[in-house]
Amino acid sequence: MAATVSNGGMNGAERVVMEFDETVTTSTGENGEMNQLDSIKELLDEVEDQIDQVKSQAEQIIEEKENIHTTLDMLSNQDQLQGLSEVDKEDVLVMVERLNSRLNAVNINLSSVRSSSQQECLHTVNKHIDTLIFQIQTDTLQAQLLCRQYLSAAGAEIDHPSDIKFEQHLLGCTAEDQKCVKKRLFGLLDHIKVLVGNSIQETA
Repeated sequence: MAATVSNGGMNGAERVVMEFDETVTTSTGENGEMNQLDSIKELLDEVEDQIDQVKSQAEQIIEEKENIHTTLDMLSNQDQLQGLSEVDKEDVLVMVERLNSRLNAVNINLSSVRSSSQQECLHTVNKHIDTLIFQIQTDTLQAQLLCRQYLSAAGAEIDHPSDIKFEQHLLGCTAEDQKCVKKRLFGLLDHIKVLVGNSIQETA
């Protein structure tokens, strides 16, 4: 991931170091020590803001990567490939596999502090979502029903019964993970709506 460069041509870390050199004095005595401490704390606060920005950018890239994965999964759906010749289907699947390989080469590790219980809950939630993605490829209408149940369990404003087991596991995750799961489910529902719309047009 490219570093953000300021208008002066130096990145954030270089700017902080320069500010540190300029602001931290070598004064002696109590007042000098307090001024130095205040300067250090101010720079540390700025570094913390930069860390938050980097984390936010990483989260956005991870979300974009997941959305691309979902799109590729949709494109490899047999329903989407109906009407194509076997040769054309094979060409599409080969291209999807190639793009998946390129996408998987992009790795961003964003670690969150989780207890063992929270890790287990998140693992179970992800297994449920994997099942949902598989069902999208086999039974789109049933997948739409299940996705709405999951979104209802996630607290989304959807007038639909929730999946109790999914809700229990999701509530066991961190607040940040719950937010990410909800975004992912909304993305999946949007893809499902497109597939359902295409299916209706084909049968009309």
